[in-house]
Amino acid sequence: MKALKKFFEIREASILLIFIAFCVVMMIASPFFLTQSNLTATILGAACNMFLVTAMTVILACGGIDLSVGSTMSLAGVVLAYLSMQKGVPVAAAAIIGILCSVAIGAVNGLICSRTTIAPMICTLGTMSIAKGIAMVLSKGAGISVAQLPASFLNLGKGMIGPIPLLILLGVIVAVIFGFLLRNSSIMRKVYYVGSNAQAADYSGINVAKVKMGVYILSGLLCGISGVLAAARFTVASPIIGDGQEMTAISSAVIGGASLNGGIGSILGSMLGLLLLSFINNALVLLNVNVYWQEFINGVILLLAVLIDYFSHRNEN
Repeated sequence: MKALKKFFEIREASILLIFIAFCVVMMIASPFFLTQSNLTATILGAACNMFLVTAMTVILACGGIDLSVGSTMSLAGVVLAYLSMQKGVPVAAAAIIGILCSVAIGAVNGLICSRTTIAPMICTLGTMSIAKGIAMVLSKGAGISVAQLPASFLNLGKGMIGPIPLLILLGVIVAVIFGFLLRNSSIMRKVYYVGSNAQAADYSGINVAKVKMGVYILSGLLCGISGVLAAARFTVASPIIGDGQEMTAISSAVIGGASLNGGIGSILGSMLGLLLLSFINNALVLLNVNVYWQEFINGVILLLAVLIDYFSHRNEN
């Protein structure tokens, strides 16, 4: 009985049970919900966000936040498309440069957040506009088609390994790697120490500034990879493709148990949160819910997740 109680106290287990109950209800409400095509399309739609959610989970665990993830993602894709389609740069080099541009945005975030007392929300709000502005200038506000790039690149977004889309497999691999590292690597566990109490971590000998710098650079790297893969999937790079994705990433991480106060968070929980959000949005489409109500419901879900986080940690104190 105690083991069962402990199981239900685990955030990941609770989300999984909610997800299963939700699927049962939707299976009754719509005959299309549990079809293979719908399940694959829904998970594939969330695949690029796996990278953003992984990045956001690490940053939240470190006591920060990154509102620039969506724009940073867009920037990488646009730089890739601009260089390869309009300047004749080889696609591999263009992809690397696009990712490095995203890493540069992450480095700016890390430098400011680790060396000053400026709130991460304000700092990353500024870099969000900078990244989106650069993407807008390069693309002239429109999408740049990459459909003519080599099949070897486009297969990153459309290829299959057996019955599994390659994009989903890449997202899962990244999530598993960082989930393992956060739990088992002494270096990555410093993220939790800094997020729990940065001053105490500093007194214990941890280089707090270096850790914060590292997580924001990591965020830029993962966002850059996501942007490149999104361009391969949609065969177009758009400066607005990442709009709103920061809210999805934050919602998924908080639903999964990450705290906005830092020191808590798991990749598994965040992935389950992303899966739940993705299928809720899919269900709203299947049920013909007006798109404006979909935005409303997503906002309510985020607010509820934040309130749950607030009250649960307040009671702990």
